[in-house]
Amino acid sequence: MSKVVIFNGSPRKNGYTAKLLDQVTNGAKSKSAEIIEFDLNDSGIRGCQGCYYCRTHDGCAIQDYLQPMYEAINEADAIIFGSPIYYHQITGQAKVWLDRTFPMIGGLGDFVPRHPGKKIITIFAQGGADPKIGADDINFINNVFALYGWDLTDSIHCCGTHDSNFAISEELSLRAFTDGEKLIRHL
Repeated sequence: MSKVVIFNGSPRKNGYTAKLLDQVTNGAKSKSAEIIEFDLNDSGIRGCQGCYYCRTHDGCAIQDYLQPMYEAINEADAIIFGSPIYYHQITGQAKVWLDRTFPMIGGLGDFVPRHPGKKIITIFAQGGADPKIGADDINFINNVFALYGWDLTDSIHCCGTHDSNFAISEELSLRAFTDGEKLIRHL
């Protein structure tokens, strides 16, 4: 059975990021994937302490809500990450998590991926209609995952969510669901 780990960087339980993550999840579940989800808005998450424990260990010294994610990532076949775009960047919750993924590259200065070969899908939703608003940060985030040796299979960027008439299109919803299916089918 394929294992998929989901990281939701949205503070809104029913926001557009969560809805698109649910569609990808449903697609993966339809192919019998085992799903593990981390809510990055959990109050039990601490930021990186810069202690460099992770340079000599495969994981983090901080014992908090995220501690199980290192084993979950190690065992996962695929990862799904989602965050709204706030002020042209991922949310603060997602940034704290991203800092805590520093153990995904190893050693003192060699920066070799510790858990390469994972498939990843990224989801981003933003209020502004112009996709250029979050494009630089999205590219940065996707490049970090490439540094980890993870293979980006799709990056969904949903724009214009502040429009009072906005709704996730059937086409985008289907794309997210199909991405989840493909993620498992290609493992």
